Amino acid sequence: MHILRLLMAVGIGLLAGGPRGQAADFYQGKTLTVIVGYAPGGGVDTTARAVTRHLGRFIPGNPTVSVQNMEGAAGIVSVNHLVRRVAPDGLTLGIPGRSWFVEGIVKRAGIAFDPVTLTYIGSPGAVTSAAFIRTATGITSFDALKALGKPVRFGALGAGSHTATVPSLLAAAGAPIRVVLGYVSTARILLALEQGEVDGSFTTGDGLANRPALAKQVAPIVQSSARYPGLPLLRDVVRPEHRDVLDLVMATDTFGVPIVAPPGIPAEQTAILRKAFLAMAQDAVYQADARRVELPVGSPIEGGKLADMMRALAAATTPDVIAELQKLAAGK
Repeated sequence: MHILRLLMAVGIGLLAGGPRGQAADFYQGKTLTVIVGYAPGGGVDTTARAVTRHLGRFIPGNPTVSVQNMEGAAGIVSVNHLVRRVAPDGLTLGIPGRSWFVEGIVKRAGIAFDPVTLTYIGSPGAVTSAAFIRTATGITSFDALKALGKPVRFGALGAGSHTATVPSLLAAAGAPIRVVLGYVSTARILLALEQGEVDGSFTTGDGLANRPALAKQVAPIVQSSARYPGLPLLRDVVRPEHRDVLDLVMATDTFGVPIVAPPGIPAEQTAILRKAFLAMAQDAVYQADARRVELPVGSPIEGGKLADMMRALAAATTPDVIAELQKLAAGK
């Protein structure tokens, strides 16, 4: 009888020290570092700050969450660092941005990662991007832009990013757009837009949420999905032969802003982080914060689904699509 009681006590102790207890032990007193692929102030950083303000509350053990900005090459620098330099222990995550995985799928020079092999934690949800133009130009619609006799300047990140590729697709469809490359972050593009250094930008609304003065100076004229009433869709205005390229590039909107980790994170830590992310996404305090900065609310994408989506996107990207995207990036 004494042995039976002892075994029962041991069993109860093991249950109490099961997965949640082990998770609390793992994260208790530790710091979870989140590497953001852009400078402070832009759309990606805005998303990252909203997530990191709340995520730690839902991880057993309530670790401290620290943000590290590592801008460069439209998020590529941060993903390369995550893969090359970060231990796959579940204590470092990345929020690289929107277009980095496209660069990985087409295997551009300087890419040290395969997007399919990364560990996906979750995404706040799909977003809508639009071509925003300064109202001072007098342009009020995409048709008005096409009829304009002089070129307008669109600020962009790298040549392969969606900030450059979509304006190039619009230019190929007859819009007088000149793409100005070389901005290191969306925050820098938005600053250039605010100061009149460029006339337009292809971006999401979340970056404008922190710049109310700029939001009053620009207007959308074409969009990736039906968010703004009365605006044409990109798919309807680009040339038919470019629609497959558009599908690849605008996967950036479908994925939103993914939260990732290095390949090889232990299954237990992966499950903990994914569960914590989904719990956070359902939290009313987080949702209020997310709405304030124009993040999607109510349709988060679970990490396992993101991983499946990435595998499907990589499989669907044919050599012909890659070749056409490279031509656009080269200005051909």
